[in-house]
Amino acid sequence: MNTANKKLQAPWWRRWRGRLIVAALVVVGGVGWRLMNPPKPPPPPPTGVVEKGHITQVAQAAGVLQAKTRVDVGAQVSGQIRELHVQLGQSVKKGDLLVSLDPELARNEVAQAEAALAQQRALLDARQVDLASARREAERQKRLLAGKATAGLEAERAENDLAKLEADVRGQSAVMQRLQADLARAQLRLGYTRITAPMDGTVVNLPVQVGQTVIAVQITPVMLTLADLRTITVRTKVPEVDIQSVKVGQKASFLTLSGQGQRYEGRVRVIQPVPERSGNAVFYNVLFDVDNAAGQLFSDMTVQVDIETGEAKDVLTIPVVALGERDKDGRQLVTVVGSDNKQTPRRVRTGLQDGARVQVLEGLKAGEKVLLAPPSAAEAASAPASAASN
Repeated sequence: MNTANKKLQAPWWRRWRGRLIVAALVVVGGVGWRLMNPPKPPPPPPTGVVEKGHITQVAQAAGVLQAKTRVDVGAQVSGQIRELHVQLGQSVKKGDLLVSLDPELARNEVAQAEAALAQQRALLDARQVDLASARREAERQKRLLAGKATAGLEAERAENDLAKLEADVRGQSAVMQRLQADLARAQLRLGYTRITAPMDGTVVNLPVQVGQTVIAVQITPVMLTLADLRTITVRTKVPEVDIQSVKVGQKASFLTLSGQGQRYEGRVRVIQPVPERSGNAVFYNVLFDVDNAAGQLFSDMTVQVDIETGEAKDVLTIPVVALGERDKDGRQLVTVVGSDNKQTPRRVRTGLQDGARVQVLEGLKAGEKVLLAPPSAAEAASAPASAASN
């Protein structure tokens, strides 16, 4: 009982001495480990080097392939389609027979025109005979009148008859010319029943069938469409933001999904000034041609087009991600990292860019380092305007 009372009366630190010693050892061990293993310094911020390089600025846009020359071949006369001499996808030469219409109606028109012309020719021949007779009679009356062997009234009557017959012959001649024109037109319409190719090309549209009747009264019905696929035109929709950098003559190229990596190249031929709108977006059509002698390109293929809008060789460049906001003078901010890792904002003037790097026109020197992050608002406010020229 006395022993228990003595333990209760012992100082508190003696009762907790073991625990205090363990805690102290843990603290000392932790401090020692930290001293022996100090934390690693934070990694330096990523930087890029100002260095010379080659910049090719490209405007990218979606495009559609079209035949450069495309012609709708129609029927100029009405009739029933008797035979189709081509099929979809077939290549033809200029003058090849494409479609035959039933020619019977046109042949009947030719026969009628020939008969009318023959009848008029016979009538004109009869009038010519009468005219020759009237002319001889007028000459005879004139001789008789000169010898006072006839009355003046008879001579005058002969002259009048001659004048009437001459006028009649002229009228009949005009009628014959009209009938000759009718015959030529009927023969031409007969020729129109054989529809031939107006150019070399490929049949890309064939909307008619054998037995179908076509009516060529108010509009010309399209029988088929020919396209010259040896040269393909690319119609590219360039966004409004890029159109001012696109010029006629610039290099343009594209890849197809099935072209096994083959790149087709051409030169910008036309920039159409009338825009097309898609919602709130504005696009301008830019056209260029590519050779398709191998026949690997087809109409209505969709492609991604690259138009080279600028090129600069052996110029100072920095990564695009180093650029900050653009000020009212057109300069942009970058953060220059010195040899002592001190960061200083600076305004620079830039030129062409290719998506990865941008041309530096003013404000940086070769070998300097720039932070690969846009400057903060505070840095932008502290950047002096005079820092643009280093």
